[in-house]
Amino acid sequence: MKTVAIISEYNPFHNGHLHQIKMIRKLFGETVSIINLLSSNYVQRGEPALTDKYSRADMAICNGSDMVLEYPSLFCCQSAEAYADNAVYILNNIGIIDYIIYGSKSFHNDNIKRISKILSNETSEYKEALKKELSKGISFPKARENALCKLINTPDFLYDNLSVTLKSSNDILAIEYEKAIIRQKSVLCTLPIERIGSDYNDPCLNGCYSSATAIRTTILSDLNNLQAVKGNIPYSTFNILQEYSKNKFYGSFDLFSDIISYSIISKCIKEIRNFPLINEGLENLLKKNVPLCNSVNELIQRCTTKRYPSTRIQRLLMHMLLGADNDIYFKFKRPMYVRVLASRDKSLLSHLSINSKLPIVTSLKKYYDSSNFEIKSLIDFENKACDIYNMICLKDKSSYLSEFSVKAQI
Repeated sequence: MKTVAIISEYNPFHNGHLHQIKMIRKLFGETVSIINLLSSNYVQRGEPALTDKYSRADMAICNGSDMVLEYPSLFCCQSAEAYADNAVYILNNIGIIDYIIYGSKSFHNDNIKRISKILSNETSEYKEALKKELSKGISFPKARENALCKLINTPDFLYDNLSVTLKSSNDILAIEYEKAIIRQKSVLCTLPIERIGSDYNDPCLNGCYSSATAIRTTILSDLNNLQAVKGNIPYSTFNILQEYSKNKFYGSFDLFSDIISYSIISKCIKEIRNFPLINEGLENLLKKNVPLCNSVNELIQRCTTKRYPSTRIQRLLMHMLLGADNDIYFKFKRPMYVRVLASRDKSLLSHLSINSKLPIVTSLKKYYDSSNFEIKSLIDFENKACDIYNMICLKDKSSYLSEFSVKAQI
């Protein structure tokens, strides 16, 4: 029996995700065990998730996942390279994963494998080709693309396919997964499954296979019209979203605007400089623009330049909101435990507990009480991140539950 992992956000779970799970069972058989490593309440691109981690874990379990593990906020709200590196670290160390499955637009060629092999080692040949391209005054992404083209140029190679791979968000993450596996000398195998329907960042609904971006955009633009996305999500997701909205607001930058603005205004320039992604005067740009903006989205637009992409600004704002400065990242270089959010297979949970090199946590309170100071500090950070999310999104604050009060759904 095989066990496969999907590194996921399910923000929210949609028909494309369901297609992927169905394809996994078609390829491996119905006995395959599917484990999700699911982003906590903040996602990789630097945003609050639409719904909390527990509701998204429910979506996964309802649609065929056997177990959902938490990918902590400190490690998942990072660049694609760091995000993939820590995800592979977790999956490599829990000891039961055979394959990492990812969606890919480059399903019909091996560009991802070819590119990751070159970038994981960055040979002198690649560095020289990149240096030559950069000397022409072109952007780094274009220079990298040209350098890779020269090194991959084989009889079956198509330049247009390479360009598509390097521009696809799913393929960019896939390259980073492959790089991390090579660098960590992992024995994990990978298997791409063709991504169908809209591109990852497509903002418009498109048939029944729309992107999560389009679904979120539609939901947030009209909170009373969940029906508009009903054809793009499984029935169970629709029900979970409908029930969720009775007790919580959907997560968005707009909802977090005031507290994000405060996290900037309350810090001096020296404090801001101690956060990741800050250099070349970005701290001054933030301090200058935050009083002029009516929303976080406006602040991001004002600060976005060729030098500072919007996703970089978003991640920086999340780091400042959560207090994830350079000192925190220096202290916690790797995840130190794995928390189970949900599982429908007790034998799989037992198998995981026996084989994992990382502690497997089903009762956070019990594990916290028995842990050392360093691990307690890491748990405290994640709990604070969740508290911020919950207190912003809860409609009735009196219904607040701490992370210690929430038990894994087993």
